[in-house]
Amino acid sequence: MGDYTTTDFGNTVLRDYRARRGGVDVVKETRQASSALETKALGHPHFESLAVGERRAASIVAVFIDLTDFTGRSFWDDETEVVDLAHAVLSGFVETVVNFGGFPLGLRGDGLFAGFGPGDPQVAGVMALSACSFALDAVENVVNPRLEQLGIARVQARAGIDYGRVTFVRSGNQQHSEINPLGFAANFAAKCEKKAGSWEIVAGEGLATLLPDADTFVEHQDSPKTYQRDYQRKTYRFYDYRWRRTLRHIPGTVQQLNGHSSESIAIS
Repeated sequence: MGDYTTTDFGNTVLRDYRARRGGVDVVKETRQASSALETKALGHPHFESLAVGERRAASIVAVFIDLTDFTGRSFWDDETEVVDLAHAVLSGFVETVVNFGGFPLGLRGDGLFAGFGPGDPQVAGVMALSACSFALDAVENVVNPRLEQLGIARVQARAGIDYGRVTFVRSGNQQHSEINPLGFAANFAAKCEKKAGSWEIVAGEGLATLLPDADTFVEHQDSPKTYQRDYQRKTYRFYDYRWRRTLRHIPGTVQQLNGHSSESIAIS
């Protein structure tokens, strides 16, 4: 298996976008190229067999990657063009998560919710941060220049991430149901993503403590978050992750995974 590069990400996004904007031949080519992604439902294979109401918990790294300032874009631009562009970039996000050993858990408007693990938490943390860093770098430095060549305004991306216990429960009824991941780590990762500006990755305390590195984690200006119930107060910190410093370590990572998930790797 060859390595997965930012050029591959860009090719996926632009191929998908052109397919949705135009010709039948391109649509056919895109379907053939991305058939592996299109034939698999989003979710984590460990939990898909849950019956309605059944739940199972695991410690994972929860990730949210999304496009920023897309609400304004949808106000000004043609609706179908905006939808097609968002879908194309989301295809790249899904592809990235899979290639870095994670699991795309669900789409949230113009963003992706993903999970890494269970397994060795440090490995899951490294792979999740690498996937986020890779995706932001690919959007900024590969996708955007190619969009500008087509006369399309640049897009912006951000990510939020945390580690902790998440409960997967199948919600709904016997006719209609889906797996719903619930828990503080998932909720706080979503809050981190909202705290992140464009081209930023914000990480919760649970993730940052897995990989204590003073050079890459800097406490966020709004940290800590305070939670109070009755007379009890607790704080939870969150951090800006300096992802650009880690880009040089990413090449070769996907090739080493060789198609396996991050949970199959252990630090000896």
